[in-house]
Amino acid sequence: MSKFQNVIKRSGAIVPFTKIRIVNAIYRSAISVGGRDKNRAEILADKVIELLENTFPENHIPHIEEIQDAVEKVLIENGHAKVAKEYILYRDERNKKR
Repeated sequence: MSKFQNVIKRSGAIVPFTKIRIVNAIYRSAISVGGRDKNRAEILADKVIELLENTFPENHIPHIEEIQDAVEKVLIENGHAKVAKEYILYRDERNKKR
């Protein structure tokens, strides 16, 4: 279980922190490049959470952008450049729609 209890959304709303959202984001990006390993997405999500916990203090409420940056970093550092590229492109596309 993560030391983070909440996340700050772009709107400023504070919502519960859930690992499954990170897993799903990684998994959806993997699917878009032909991947199908949900277990690998869970392992990578654990690495994202570990990175966040090692980067921020106990009382920090991470912003969604900080989490997304961590996802990109973990994907690239763990040899998943194609998945990272899809994730980055999706993130950019969503930013343009906002």
